[in-house]
Amino acid sequence: MSSENHSKSLVSAIIPTHNRAELLERAIQSVLDQTWENMEIVVVDDASGDETPQLLEALSDQHKNLKVIRNSTSKGASASRNIAINHAEGQYIAGLDDDDFWRPRRIELLMEDFDDKYSAVTSNDRMDFGEKEIVWKKKPVITLHDLLFYNQVGNQVLTKKEYLQKIGGYDESLQSAQDYDLWIRLAHDFGPIKTASHTLQVVNMSEDRESITTSENQIDGYIACFQKHKEKMNAEQIKYQNYRIRVTKGEHTGWLELFKATPRHLLVKEITRKLFL
Repeated sequence: MSSENHSKSLVSAIIPTHNRAELLERAIQSVLDQTWENMEIVVVDDASGDETPQLLEALSDQHKNLKVIRNSTSKGASASRNIAINHAEGQYIAGLDDDDFWRPRRIELLMEDFDDKYSAVTSNDRMDFGEKEIVWKKKPVITLHDLLFYNQVGNQVLTKKEYLQKIGGYDESLQSAQDYDLWIRLAHDFGPIKTASHTLQVVNMSEDRESITTSENQIDGYIACFQKHKEKMNAEQIKYQNYRIRVTKGEHTGWLELFKATPRHLLVKEITRKLFL
């Protein structure tokens, strides 16, 4: 993308939120602190019952680029994200969860790396577990083939609004794994996802975080996502997906099963998970 286009492109940051006023303020501030100047912020308040409405009213009075939509009843994260996308005026969309936050140059550097041969751009993430932090360094280019093994993108990207609209946005029928499903469809229709070589987002991984999703059983969504895209997968991908489903369910998996189900290029990751997580 040329520098001329850089200065003219509006990027819409979309943030769904529910009962997280303190963390939401940090998330919004991280967008306001971006070095990319041409931005709007679209927050969808999913019927919060805390101080979120008052906070958003005060912030929208201070910042004219902050747009607030409130759901009268809770619709869940996917529906709230789709509402935000539909209200966004930017050519580009960048998602942010209300308990995560961005480094100041995130949008600037993601826009530098965006190219029409990619469907989206992501970055490395700093995963905050409270007592420790780990940097997730992702592949420089994440293909559809990569994604059919597991979600190698994470929870957020920057992409074109046009792409999201053409693939129908987030699948509101999934109870979880809605982001993973979206990345598969983006990569399938518009090409691989590029990773900027910077750590530009901090992701809250604390055990006490509460999800905005309405799902009571996270594994159901993952299985539904797997079934939705199974026909795209080869035998190796299907075997590994089934192994990951068992692990996610908390079922006992021994070393022999790990080695039989895991492709060679993913063995180090799985052995590390089994030993340390």
